[in-house]
Amino acid sequence: MMYMRMAFVPLLLFLTVPAVANASSENKAVSADVGLNNITRAGHWNPVTLHLPKALVESPTRYVAVEAMDPDGQWLRSPLVRPVSINDTRWSASLLVKLGSRNTTIRAVVIDQENPDTRSVASPQEQVIESTILRIPQPLESNQEILLLLGDLVNAKRVSRLAAREDGSRMLVISPNPETSSIPVSPVFGPAGLMFDGVDKAIICGNAIEQGISDEQLLQLDAWIRQGGDLLFMAGMSLPSALSASPVIESWLPGTFDRMIPLRRAAALETYARANRPLARRALETLQIPIFDDPADIDGIIKASVGSAENDPPLVVRRAYGFGQITWIGVDLDTQTFRSWSGTDSLLLNLLDIQSSGDSDGRAGEVRRGGLDLAGQLRLAIDRFIGVSVIPFELIALIGLLYVCAIYPLDWWIARRSERFRWVTWLALPLIVLGFTGITWSTSQQFKADGWQIHTAGLFDIDQATQTCRASSFAGIWASSNGQFDLSVSPVEATMENDLRSVVSWFAAAGRNIGGPDALAPHASLAGAPYHYGPAASELQDISIAAASSQLFEANWIGRLPTDPIQSTLGRTGQGTLRGTLTSQLPTPLQDCVLMHAGWLYNVGTLHPGETFDLDAGRGPQSLGAFLTKKRAVKDRNVSARWKSDDRDILRILEVAGMHRATGGPEYTGLRSGRLENIDMTRLLVLNRIILVGKGPPATKWMPQKKAESKGDDFKDAGDTTLWRIVLEVRN
Repeated sequence: MMYMRMAFVPLLLFLTVPAVANASSENKAVSADVGLNNITRAGHWNPVTLHLPKALVESPTRYVAVEAMDPDGQWLRSPLVRPVSINDTRWSASLLVKLGSRNTTIRAVVIDQENPDTRSVASPQEQVIESTILRIPQPLESNQEILLLLGDLVNAKRVSRLAAREDGSRMLVISPNPETSSIPVSPVFGPAGLMFDGVDKAIICGNAIEQGISDEQLLQLDAWIRQGGDLLFMAGMSLPSALSASPVIESWLPGTFDRMIPLRRAAALETYARANRPLARRALETLQIPIFDDPADIDGIIKASVGSAENDPPLVVRRAYGFGQITWIGVDLDTQTFRSWSGTDSLLLNLLDIQSSGDSDGRAGEVRRGGLDLAGQLRLAIDRFIGVSVIPFELIALIGLLYVCAIYPLDWWIARRSERFRWVTWLALPLIVLGFTGITWSTSQQFKADGWQIHTAGLFDIDQATQTCRASSFAGIWASSNGQFDLSVSPVEATMENDLRSVVSWFAAAGRNIGGPDALAPHASLAGAPYHYGPAASELQDISIAAASSQLFEANWIGRLPTDPIQSTLGRTGQGTLRGTLTSQLPTPLQDCVLMHAGWLYNVGTLHPGETFDLDAGRGPQSLGAFLTKKRAVKDRNVSARWKSDDRDILRILEVAGMHRATGGPEYTGLRSGRLENIDMTRLLVLNRIILVGKGPPATKWMPQKKAESKGDDFKDAGDTTLWRIVLEVRN
């Protein structure tokens, strides 16, 4: 019996030790949820939720961060954050990471540091406790459009296929499951809504609100919409329960909800959908729609209503929401009634404002896919500095040809002519090499200026209805020598309220080119040294830069103004034009101002502080499209000025990118917007909004600072171009 027990002990150990080892490894493992539904997008910010064992991070001096490569192959570490406890054994931290290449990995690091907010960059007192590589599926291309779907709408993917372009590209539908918490929560740094940076459009079904979407996640979506997002909100019979589940969505409605009434006629909905078959009468008898307290005071443009009378309940309303837009429909398209209706697909196409499959990118097409876009053209325009230019290829070829001729025919001729003096033969080749080295060096100095420079540009947008402002700024740094520097950004406006949040990051070239985010391999780094964020997302530290090279960065910040910048009485006449006055309450003048509304443009000129402009005193309106495309009369027809992709006029690029759809989009420029898609305000012009555009002072302060060991003088300002845009409401 004793021998049987002794034999049983090893067997018991054999069975239990692996189980204990597995449990121990699971507790010590660092895992992460990256992206939306495990889908990431190159060149954009992506959410990362780290899951860490308690024993690894429970010390109050332990912080976590994520690291990813930028397009130049340099590792960039995010700001350090303190994880929070989610249960007895696991802790969690929400961060953001910007992917610089499609062939990339992410590292999660645990660092022991006393206080990351006051750390010394020169001698940081930190110790890396853990570094774990997080392998993720290959990110999507940066120009891949994404439709975020929260709900069970089976027609969405079919609509995406119907709206495919001629080159085969189409919007990708991502549908996270709220019950599995695949929708990220708010990160601890960066502007609110930045986690949805890679999303182009979003659909939220009212039935999905009560299925696990938290108020924090809805607030992040709300911030994303206000900053330029596009939301389709479907809430009909599900609206009362959705309102009781989360009060966040109350602001998404075009009015104050009152009650539900039966939908007795669906002719307007069928007409708006251009359906070839009406809704079934049996299904119509079960439908109800919400109505609002005052149907005459609906905020937005009514696209479809129950009847033809002025105060009939609306069915579809599209309205401006900050810098973005919300389209609300008073029926639930995710129910069985509309899944089987043939008109649902065309209805969704209209609601999402997506063109049909016959849409073409014009000159963009397949040739332009993965290549230059408007963001890339802006990058090339900013990457220009005083006294710095590209050495002409003809000059390089000439020097190379002369060098080849010198090392063979000339050297051979000298050797033949100096048979009596053999030492001349041995001396000729080194002299030729040294001579052409000097010629090459002196030639390069003629095209490369001394010192370090910074060249900036950007947009400053103000939504007067909510007193919200946002800034999108870009900067290029040129260095004449090897060195390191820190870079931080802040708003210039001193009266800005304290709730602003900003972020700075690299600004990559477009597409699959070398150094682009869609390249399958990162660009070979000239510096190789990693750099990192400071205590805040608005600070980059220890950036290495090679001699005679440049690096480009972009910054975004969101804030609120304490007062209205413009006092306006502008209203719409019966002909659709504007009349009234506007008075500047800005502390600085705006030059070359124009007013944009609907398809019209009004010249204002320079608007000084306190000055009032009366539209009746100015010239009449002109076509907005003609102004943006620089149309001119040629014989008996108007001809648009051809867009030049090699144009380096920053103001012109920002002007066209800010109203790209109004110019005709890729049909006119032959380029897509790229990273500048979110600055396009064309859709606001038909949503009871007026946009005042003018050239003004910089709104973002770039503060580069060289390290002590870096040689050369301080940074020289190579110029700034900032376009101000103020969104005004149309007075009734």
